[in-house]
Amino acid sequence: MSLHLVAVRFDARDPRALGAFWAGALGREIVEEPHGVLVPGHGTQIGLRFVEAATETSERNRLHLHVTSSSAEDQQRTVETALSLGGQRRGTKPLPRNRDIYLIDPGGNAALPHAAG
Repeated sequence: MSLHLVAVRFDARDPRALGAFWAGALGREIVEEPHGVLVPGHGTQIGLRFVEAATETSERNRLHLHVTSSSAEDQQRTVETALSLGGQRRGTKPLPRNRDIYLIDPGGNAALPHAAG
């Protein structure tokens, strides 16, 4: 028997908004599903599935996606794209170059655009 991991599932208050954010940030399509959306993976990239949360939680979100850019310039473009799609910076210091930049997606989850090199 062979298994193939298709997607990681995340509960979300607004799965369509969160799926649209990550599809835009990753340059992927978004596929509507009965209870949410799928941002399909391809090649070596895993898919992301966002579904409506069955219950409310008062705990902090535990999702933390670490994405890597090919250069400092690509990292800056990634940050600009994420902010234009509704992401927020975590902190107020000037954006560092060639270092990790902490962002928060529209669902309150941490994202970490990292510049390779």
